[in-house]
Amino acid sequence: MELKQALEELNRNKFQGDLDDLLIHMLHQIGSTDPVLRDDLIYTTFGKLVIEDFLTKEQLTYLLNTCLDDEHLFYRIGERGTDSVFTRSFSVLVVALILEKDREEGFLKEDRMEVATAKCFKYLREEQDTRGYVETKGWAHSIAHGADALTEVIRHPVFEIEKIDECLEVIRACLFKKATTYVDDEDERLLFAIEGLLDQGLSEEKFSKWIELLSTELEGLFQQNGYSVDFFHIKGNVLSFMKSCYFRLIMKEDFFEVRFMIEKVVERWTRKIYG
Repeated sequence: MELKQALEELNRNKFQGDLDDLLIHMLHQIGSTDPVLRDDLIYTTFGKLVIEDFLTKEQLTYLLNTCLDDEHLFYRIGERGTDSVFTRSFSVLVVALILEKDREEGFLKEDRMEVATAKCFKYLREEQDTRGYVETKGWAHSIAHGADALTEVIRHPVFEIEKIDECLEVIRACLFKKATTYVDDEDERLLFAIEGLLDQGLSEEKFSKWIELLSTELEGLFQQNGYSVDFFHIKGNVLSFMKSCYFRLIMKEDFFEVRFMIEKVVERWTRKIYG
């Protein structure tokens, strides 16, 4: 049976085939460049299978392990502008689904959670294709999808507060990727991870210092590259993230020290660049 037909049948609750076999075929085509097959059918079906308890614990673990492997999450990692990004990006999105499910039900062994955490960190550091929407092929959105998985790592009951610093470093790495201009709400998705860290105990003092460190790194980049395209792209990403963060914190009616630091940083860069 053709994959599209099988998925359509499953979503109508009329699927009669072998679920293990279907999972294999879905994973094989998880990075299809057909946006209907990839987004509307494969990913949507993964969501249905995971959330609505179609899968056993063994199947969920198999799905997680496969999505984290070198042929999925790290498939041709480092490439830019090629179709391989769809495999990586939608693999990490399925990882986020499974971690969310495990947060509710706790079926993963602790060592699997440790592996998933480490690989999510590694993926966001190493992903170089940061395109959001790709004409005719649909959403790549690698950083947004990776941020979703990072958020689930942070929200998980076994998350260790000792990893807060590493999470902040991973978010920083996303903001400072070269040749990148985020235009598809990547900053907003990264902020869900920040909110998770605040819930896990990220202190206002540490958060404020981290904001200042972003500005310091941006200054170093400016000293090195001057008024270059790369500098302006990264400055735009960093300041857009800070501005989004500022208003998110206003909505929480808290974190006045962090908000004051963001005000100082944004004003500093506005005066520096525009006088």
